[in-house]
Formats: sequence, C-alpha cells, structure tokens
Amino acid sequence: MLLDSAPGDLVSEVILEVKKEKGRRLPIHGVHRWWSRRFSAVYRFILGAYLLENEKHVLEAIHHPKLMREKAVRKVYFEPFAGGGTGLAEAALAGFNVYGVDINPVAVMATKASLSIVSKGIPDNFAQTCEKIISKAQSELREIWEFNGKLISYIFVSRGRIPTWLSVIGEKKIVLCPHCYKIFETAETNNLEIICPFCGEELEVTSKPIASLPPNAPEIVSKWRAFALELRWYSNKKWEKGYSSIVDYNLLRWIENTIEKTRNLSKKLKVFFEEIPNFGETNRLKRADIKSALDIYAPHQLVSFAVYSEIVKDLVRDNDEYELFAVAASEASKCCNLLAKWYPPLGECTPAGGVKALWVPEYTAITNPLASSGLKPLARGTLASALRAQIRASHYLERIGGTSKVSTTVILGDALDVPFPRKIDLIGLDPPYGKFGSYASLSIPHYYILKAFSNLAIFNSYNLKTIEAKELSSRKKDFQNKWKVIIEKIARSTHQNSRVVLMFTSTTVELWKNILEPFKICNFIPVAVYWVLGEGPSNLTASKVKGINLVVFKKTNTDEMNELIHIVQEEVIREAKRVFKLNEDLEREVNSKLLTALKQVFDIVSTY
Repeated sequence: MLLDSAPGDLVSEVILEVKKEKGRRLPIHGVHRWWSRRFSAVYRFILGAYLLENEKHVLEAIHHPKLMREKAVRKVYFEPFAGGGTGLAEAALAGFNVYGVDINPVAVMATKASLSIVSKGIPDNFAQTCEKIISKAQSELREIWEFNGKLISYIFVSRGRIPTWLSVIGEKKIVLCPHCYKIFETAETNNLEIICPFCGEELEVTSKPIASLPPNAPEIVSKWRAFALELRWYSNKKWEKGYSSIVDYNLLRWIENTIEKTRNLSKKLKVFFEEIPNFGETNRLKRADIKSALDIYAPHQLVSFAVYSEIVKDLVRDNDEYELFAVAASEASKCCNLLAKWYPPLGECTPAGGVKALWVPEYTAITNPLASSGLKPLARGTLASALRAQIRASHYLERIGGTSKVSTTVILGDALDVPFPRKIDLIGLDPPYGKFGSYASLSIPHYYILKAFSNLAIFNSYNLKTIEAKELSSRKKDFQNKWKVIIEKIARSTHQNSRVVLMFTSTTVELWKNILEPFKICNFIPVAVYWVLGEGPSNLTASKVKGINLVVFKKTNTDEMNELIHIVQEEVIREAKRVFKLNEDLEREVNSKLLTALKQVFDIVSTY
C-alpha cells in the first residue's frame, strides 16, 4: 500500500487541496462546526493511500472519493476519538464501514448527523418540512421578533461600553453617535473622525467599545442591556436592512414589553436552570457571574429554541430526521448565544469558537434564531442556516457520486470501556493535545440547547462534569495508563494489513515518548511519517505550530523492529510555506522532537 511510502510530491499536492478548504470546509463538514476539525483532504490522502498503490490513483481519489468504494468494500475504519466525525464521514464517503467512539454527546450527535447524510441522504421532502417548522415557530413568536411590522435580525446588547461602528451595508458603515445615540450611515471609509449629522458633534468611528451605554438602556438579560436593533423587511423584491436605537421611545417600550414576556416564558424552561459545573474553562464564566444556561442565552433565544424543539417533536416521527433537526439547533446555538462576538466589519456575529468560546465579550448582538425567509437566512448562524447546510451537504453528495450505503456506528462512551470492532483495517487516531484542557466546557452552548430536545435519550444520563472527568488529556496524571489501555485494545482488533495513523504534534520529546512507547510494547512499528497541516490559522490551542505529523504504524514481530522509516517533512513544509503563513524553523524544530523520540523509542533509521 502507498501509505507506507508515499512520495513527497503527493503529500505536497494534499497541501494544495487543503488550501481550498482554508476558508470553507466541504459541505458535508459544514453540517455541524465542531471544534478542531481536520482538513478532509488529509483524510482522503490517508484513505486513498491505504487502499491504492498508484500515486495518480490516490490523487484522483482525493478529488473523487467514490473511486475508492470498490476497494473499500467490507473494510472497517475506526476512530476511538471521533470528535465531529470528519474522518468517519470521509471514510464512509470512500466506502468503508465506519465505527466511532466519543465521550461527548454533542460530538456524537454531530457525527451521527454527517454519517446519516453520507450513508442515507436526507429524508424525502426534508426542505418542505424545514420551512413548515420554521414558519410555524415564526408565527408563534412574531410578537417578540417583530417591531413595527419588520423582522428583527439582531438586538445589540452590552455589559458595559459600546462601539460607535455598529455594522455595514454594502460599502457604508453604520455608525451610532455616542452623544445623541442616533444611528446613521456614512460613506467615509478612511476617516476615523466624522461629524454626526444629527447633533453636529465629532465622533470616532471604531469597533472598540469606547462609548457609554445610553442611560435608559433596559436590561434584557442579567448584566446585558439592549441599545439598538437591526431590522429586515421585504421591499421592491428584495430584503432591506435598517437600524434603530432606543432613542426611539416606541422601540424602548417595545423592548421593555418583550423582555417581560420572554422572561415569563423562559421561567418555564427548567432545563436551562441547571447550574454550570465548575470545571475546565468555565472559571471564565464564573468570573463574569455567568452561573447557569439562563445567563448564556437571551430569553428571546431560549424561547425560540424551545418552541422550535416542541414543533419538531410534534411534526417529526422518524428518529434519524428528528436528530437532524436537533443537530441544526446545536449548530445554530454557536452564533445564537451571548458568548458569540459581534464583528462590525462583517456586520454579523462570529461564532463562539475555540478557546475564546468562553471569553465573555463586552458587547455583542442577540441573534434571532428564526431570522429567515423560508430557508433564506436573514442573520448569521440561524436555524435556517443550519438546516440549509444539511440540504447542501446532500446536494454535494449527489454531485460526487451519491450516498455510500455503508454501515455506520457511533457510540457515546469512554474508549477505555467501549468494545472495539473485532477486526479493524484502518484507524485514525487523533487524541486531544496541546494547551487546551476541556472540550466539554466548549460544548456548553450546544449541550443545553440539545438537552431541550426531550427525545434525545443520550443527554439524560450524561452531564458536563462527568464528560470532562472522562476526557483523555495529556495534562492529566492518569494519561499514560489510559493511553496504553487504548493502544492494547487497538492491537487486539488489528491484523498484519491494518494500519494505525496517529495524528499528533508535541513540542517536547518526553510527551512524544509517552505517546510512542505503548505502540512498541504492543508490537507496532512506525513505517512512515508525513508532515501535513493540522487546523486553520485560528486553531484551538492558539499555537504558532501549524502542522501535525501523521505517524503510520503496522503490526510486526519483535525480530522485525529494526526497519527503516519513510519520512516526508521538509519538502512539504516548503510547499506549505508558499500558500500558508507558517514559521519554517519552528515547524522543523517541532518535527525534530518527534524524530528524536522515534530514535530513542524504536531505534529506527530514517530513509529521508
């Protein structure tokens, strides 16, 4: 198989494919934006190089994964740390039967949704059902998301100070005067100092929170006060956009009335009263006096998700379809919460992502989860956006060869305890690494929204504290023993033609040795190392290191341990430097830690 000895020019081609995914993942991986997703081109390289012998054929398979299906029949791909399921979805797309395990129920739900679309597609008339559900929810909640007959896409809120630059419409900036608090458009794009057309005062145009909140800004949720709206309305065959601040007395009264209504409604949502456990990254929330799920979302958002979930429960009977609607709510919660950050240059909320998911912004906007016209989103990260992503994923599959009809299994549980498949051909081993301590805490916005879906049994027996305690992390004292148990289980399920591909990076020889030693104990030998790009520029660990190494292992007899190892690093780093910003010297330094550890653990010789 080519996976044992892939040439550098092939791996460099993979880097060029990764470039295409830098800004936008393939549609099947946009169903749910789980943390720390790998690039699909990297997985397609692994899958193709395992099944095929010819470099040209592997390249063709990267572009057209359906070409792998004949070779993949009855083969099993496995991941004990499935995460959001990028590897499992790609393996299923390539024709493998797939099996995954993850300790986090949010990750399991996201993975199951992608695999359901890959293997079976979406249900008949799914788009019509989506529109029916959203339309019904909009009708029920019209009084809290409409002002003067116009739809509200965002409610601007702050915990302290506010910016003067609110948003954009085309080439124009939307500016809020910090003196009279009226909102106006300006074509000035370079001048930071401008004159307010209403009060004549000079002001600085900036997205930094430099201005005081209006003194009459009402508290819409604990410590968050509302000061403006973005409105949408249909006119002349297109959707228009406008803004209003609370200097408008009618708007102020409307906000105060809807606050009272939504607070009364949200008091019935007992699932959101659960106190956020004190663990991992949640200390940041505690310091901001955020204690429960009621503090993470505005009451308007909670009521919207609750109404949506009840309508889904009433109208959707098929369990797989029900889960697709639940996953859409989880995906929408990434923008529709108070930890998402409003970004004026884009005029939309950026998803709460990475470590910054639990940084509480000083100002943001409450995104309306129901802001859409049918399935056309009228705000970023809405329910319509998430449902449309599922439909687009289905259309993407149709374009590249259709559903795969393979067997897919995703288990919620600890890889230490869950039985592995009896015979595994290819394993993607992507354990958590780096400075980041808790994926469970990053799940918070998703977790509580999914708990609102009463038919999701997997959320009844798991809580965030339990999940965090069971997460595998190299920062925990019991890491080495747990890691060894997992490698031993893998060894019992693999055969001579199996391959284990470890996706990992470390800046220390010691951690690399801890990772590698159980492989030696279990009679695995490294046969190849490939440097590839890990995540995009905004990765979870905020590390300057952009690459990871794919370490390919095979089972062997003890008398075969002194083999050469095929290493491809330098030429790929040079190629990556042409299309990505990275520090070559740093990447080489990190790679040297792996090579030192390989030498010390296995006493191997490089063919590089």
